Amino acid sequence: MVRHIQKRWYAEMIVGIEKIGNFLSRIRDRISDGLINVWRRMRQGSSHKSAGIILFILILLIGIYARTWQFKALPPGLHQDEASIGLEAYDLLHYGVDRNGISFPVNFVSWGNGMDALYGYVLIPFMLFGLSAVTIRLPSLIFGILTLPLVYLIGVRTLGKRYGLLAMFLLAISPWHILMSRWGINENILPFVFTLGLTCLLLSSARNQWFIGAAIAFGLCIYAYGASYVAVPVMLVCAIPVLLFSKRVRVSSVLIGMLVFLILVVPAGLFVLVNALGWNSIHIGILTIPRLPVLPRFMSVASFTKASPGLTLLENAVALGKFLFFKTSDGAVWNVVDPYGYLYSFSFPLAVVGIVLLFPFRGSGKSPEKLLILASLLAGLSVGLSQVPTTNRICLVYIPLVFCAAAFLDWLGSRRSIILATLVLIYLVSFSAFDISYHGSYYRQRASQAFFEGLIPAIQAAGGTGSQPVCVTDSINMPYVFVLFAEKPNPSTYLESIRYVDPKADFRQVQQMGRYSFGLANCPKDPNTVYLLSDEQPPQNGIHYTEETFVNYHVFIP
Repeated sequence: MVRHIQKRWYAEMIVGIEKIGNFLSRIRDRISDGLINVWRRMRQGSSHKSAGIILFILILLIGIYARTWQFKALPPGLHQDEASIGLEAYDLLHYGVDRNGISFPVNFVSWGNGMDALYGYVLIPFMLFGLSAVTIRLPSLIFGILTLPLVYLIGVRTLGKRYGLLAMFLLAISPWHILMSRWGINENILPFVFTLGLTCLLLSSARNQWFIGAAIAFGLCIYAYGASYVAVPVMLVCAIPVLLFSKRVRVSSVLIGMLVFLILVVPAGLFVLVNALGWNSIHIGILTIPRLPVLPRFMSVASFTKASPGLTLLENAVALGKFLFFKTSDGAVWNVVDPYGYLYSFSFPLAVVGIVLLFPFRGSGKSPEKLLILASLLAGLSVGLSQVPTTNRICLVYIPLVFCAAAFLDWLGSRRSIILATLVLIYLVSFSAFDISYHGSYYRQRASQAFFEGLIPAIQAAGGTGSQPVCVTDSINMPYVFVLFAEKPNPSTYLESIRYVDPKADFRQVQQMGRYSFGLANCPKDPNTVYLLSDEQPPQNGIHYTEETFVNYHVFIP
């Protein structure tokens, strides 16, 4: 009965998402004219308050459309990191351990070198409705949409409603943020939680306790993604003096907030000590601070662990500048649709001018608010200095850059409104071109390969043949995790049978797990072996195979 209700809820949820996308696609062509008309009304004076509300709703609808249209189908398939984080949540819900058999770890062992855990714990209630690509991606979608009004609120608190609407508009059409909201990986939750912390800082005053809320949000960031190990301390070191000197918070609120923050990050601190100093795993009730079997990722990518930290820092700074100004992406299908970058190629120069405009010169208003936005930019940039920059690693820099670009647009709006209207129109045209490219056949084909479309049903077909050995191609990243995803076994039933190619590798490749072998070279010579391959062919030993095709994969059954 429960399973029937789950399936019915899941089906209704998918239909609902598709209906939303269909509805929004019908009004997409009318939005551009609506934006321009409402903007003209707003320029006529403050009496048209309803125009601001309408514009807010239109921008929000653009953002929701871009993130929900064909949500079930695009990206197709499943990424190995999505499969991994989904399994962690599913196993914790059903068995009380992660897929490596560890009870409620503060950091997942995952492939061996660790994976941040916050997204996995947020996923647990979604697993009540089954383990699927859609349920894994729903938190990214929900938090991506919720970030839009947060950005608006930050903008309003800083420079007013027009600035808030412009910042929200830029984020709503940002290719980076749209793609991030449509697939489920651990770091995708970090921009929302960090932005929530920034919002709480801006709401802080001597008469309330919003600073404590900010401390909680920044404490949670530590468990969202390793980049926050650098970004959060930088943010707090910059923000606290600003708030104290401007008398926005009481000293008592800061002390209480920092105490709450320290309590929250104690498990993460123990995790760092356990793995940096080689201690044994620590168990506190059902909570585990695990000792990873290999060098943890937070140490392997950090500049301070290199032979020449100063030189590495300089190299990272140069790479970061090139990345933001020229390259604008790392080329990964799940992060970018070329050539649109994170916010279209012409935005970074506008953001640079916006940085200057946000700097609180003498006599300018809203100085603390501006400084907090610049502090968030510095926090995001610090991550790119501490490690080689990629789109995922420097994910905290993009929303501050949106605020900076919006500052330039807002400045234009107060002086040359026709130029601002032209730029908004250029952004809308760019967004339309991006939207067409993203939903086009070329990108879908690339995403189909990158997200291993067809693999899960192929595994189900190969595994459903009985007790025969199954040979799975190793042209897939971490193919064993997809087998676990498809079969959902209790970790206690397979952990003893796993054989790694190299147990000490940063990303441990599995050679064999139960009746599954990975890679033709590792497969048994048994004539009853079932083969799941991509472009390879099964051994030709006079055996006749029945072939079934699942998009990119083929199952050969003797």
